[in-house]
Amino acid sequence: MHHLLLIEDDVELARLVSDFLQAQGYQITSCGNTQKAKRLLLAHKFDLIVCDVMLPGSSGFDLVRQIRQQFKGPILFMTAQTSVGAQLEGLELGAQDYLLKPLDPRILLAKIKVFLSAAAQTPTVTVLQNHNLTVDRVSGHTSVAGQDICLTNAELQLLLALLDNYGVAISRERLFREQLGREYDGEDRTMDGRASRLRRKLQAVDPHWNIRVVWGQGYCISYAEATTADSTEHST
Repeated sequence: MHHLLLIEDDVELARLVSDFLQAQGYQITSCGNTQKAKRLLLAHKFDLIVCDVMLPGSSGFDLVRQIRQQFKGPILFMTAQTSVGAQLEGLELGAQDYLLKPLDPRILLAKIKVFLSAAAQTPTVTVLQNHNLTVDRVSGHTSVAGQDICLTNAELQLLLALLDNYGVAISRERLFREQLGREYDGEDRTMDGRASRLRRKLQAVDPHWNIRVVWGQGYCISYAEATTADSTEHST
């Protein structure tokens, strides 16, 4: 049975969502603030988090910033904040989706099923290594040339998908379905932003890494071997 953490300060809404999801076979633990959420995360293993944004004390955004290295499962924001800026901030923090209230609980259930299913499809090889890039699928620990890099959960999932298909472009449509749980509408730039941030983090350590957009095909990760000029420069 999957164990979900619901962080929602609206007591009646939390009860309704909990009752609905429990009826669907999920174990639900709920709380109304980020301090208690952090204590629960230390005490229990959760498979997925559903989190409000506007919470007493500190926000759901603040919570995700603090736990993103600790918690590697899917995170769904569920909030009444409808601004594009708020939605982008939530997605950039590494959440799988940003759901707007009022929300039909059947939509929430569908999203939960998609992301839990994707999280369960973990390949047997747990540590990926390509050139000087190493990624542990389980812990999320990522390093380039022996130097640790800090990735959000969303960036980690994108990197794993690209490395699993090294040298082959992955379409936006596929990434939207598998990592955002929705169809690409032809305009959403969410995945572009994630690819750009991931590229900057890799290149900050080793500029030979690149994530590029292949026209008409999608995203592709590559590593440019050091040239003779590069070697000469580094040896002087």
